[in-house]
Amino acid sequence: MKDKESDPFSTYQENKVLLNSIFMRDKMTKYSKQLVDNYFSALLKAHEKIEMTRDPLELGMIQDIVSDYLKDMQWHVKYDASHSDFDPQYRFDLVARKEKRTIVILVQPEITKKSILDIQKEIFDAKKEMPSTRVLVATDILELPYILQKGALAGFISDMAKKHKLGILFVDKNLDYQETWLVPSEFLYV
Repeated sequence: MKDKESDPFSTYQENKVLLNSIFMRDKMTKYSKQLVDNYFSALLKAHEKIEMTRDPLELGMIQDIVSDYLKDMQWHVKYDASHSDFDPQYRFDLVARKEKRTIVILVQPEITKKSILDIQKEIFDAKKEMPSTRVLVATDILELPYILQKGALAGFISDMAKKHKLGILFVDKNLDYQETWLVPSEFLYV
């Protein structure tokens, strides 16, 4: 447990500040490259502890974990919320609001080339209607290596982070706990 306390953003307050900071450019620039690198090291350690034989988390489970995380951070969360401003068939997995800030969460249990293309389309749709909205992709922490590996997929995610401020929420759940790690877009291209 002592090791966990030394991980960046391991406390409730640090997580809350990070989540609120994604809307404030000046606050995001204060996170040093070393702190971001330490955070990714902590994420990799968390990934290594996972039982690799466990099944990937399903969409509904990821949705519930992210919803709980955002509610703990005092955000108002809605499932499958459609917006009258959008095509009535267009639906987000989760929408979170706090004051005048909005986060759209797209749940992707697996990150593939096809899911990245779908995410890009959904980002364009969301940003067209609500430019200040932050878009986050929520996925199982088992997907971490695919996102961090050098290659087309990682490059595409980094590019969307730069251009469209796409961030990621990694989640894990076992019998004893559930965890969520926020990776703001600014951390994906530092």
